[in-house]
Amino acid sequence: MTSYLCLLLSVIKHPCLLGLIVLHGTTSIQAKHHLKDDIKNILFIAGDTKHRHGFHEYKAGSIILANALNESGLPVHAKVHWYGWPEDESIFKDVDACIIYADGGGNFGDKYAFLDQKVKGGMGIMFMHFGVHPTKDVAEKYYHSWIGGFFDDDFSVNPSWVADITPKANHPVSRGIDSLTAYDEFYWNLNFPKSADCKHCYPLASAIPTEKNMIRYGSSKFWNKQAEEKLGTPQALLWCSDPEKGARGAGFVGGHYHRNWAIENYRKLILNTIAWVVRVNVPQNGVPSKEVTKAMLNQNLNRPDFPEEIELPTEEILRQEPGKKPTLGADGRMPPRAPKKPKKK
Repeated sequence: MTSYLCLLLSVIKHPCLLGLIVLHGTTSIQAKHHLKDDIKNILFIAGDTKHRHGFHEYKAGSIILANALNESGLPVHAKVHWYGWPEDESIFKDVDACIIYADGGGNFGDKYAFLDQKVKGGMGIMFMHFGVHPTKDVAEKYYHSWIGGFFDDDFSVNPSWVADITPKANHPVSRGIDSLTAYDEFYWNLNFPKSADCKHCYPLASAIPTEKNMIRYGSSKFWNKQAEEKLGTPQALLWCSDPEKGARGAGFVGGHYHRNWAIENYRKLILNTIAWVVRVNVPQNGVPSKEVTKAMLNQNLNRPDFPEEIELPTEEILRQEPGKKPTLGADGRMPPRAPKKPKKK
């Protein structure tokens, strides 16, 4: 009691101390409120890649997102496993949502059946970027039911373009996001089930690709007539499976350029989505996270000794000149690019 009176007298003499006491009190209340049984566990599986430095930095991106979730004040605990399927599958014990950020959907082979059992048991699941592009067999067997859609080699495309992204109005994933424009390799024209086959599947964020915002038309093996005819129409960049009961799932096509995690609302959109997938209440202003600096961007990279640092995104990136629309062949697809000539010695 005596020490409490001394503290109170100190506050009267030094009012600036009041903020420290309130902050300490808030932290204590949060710690008491987030009992162990209330905390949702999130596991990121970050794949390796053959892509260049600064692209497909799944490990570094996952760590940025996991740290943000752990520092958000939400009742969550996130951890990251990188480079392949975990040898010790006990890592999945008590996991409430698994976020897979990896090439080829993770290339998990027979382990998709393991994931399927986890999802059927209530574990939320989310795939990001190349993660939404597994083999057709895996996609058709699992992805429609897990997350509602996937990249289909027959007609999906992988251009890099400047997207004005509109989150679904009045949905928790949109909280705290007033505007969001980003340049990324945003896949579109994806394979979604008919609404009658998945009444709880819907887009969470969309954008409209046009000839004016298309910078690169992507791989010649993908660009096609069907996608070309959909220029000027809304395309889902983030979507979900949202059953009334059971596991939620989501897919996000962005995450190609690592620098984009430094865009606050880009990061917030995905943090909001992860919180929603794991069935945690998303704050009215969205999931908070601290600024991602250039130093933070350049931590935990696939090639840490690479001499060139990854730069923060700039407004100039959004003002790039549009690319030339490819001429399609008789089969409705882009002709293969000519092989590069070897450099003369």
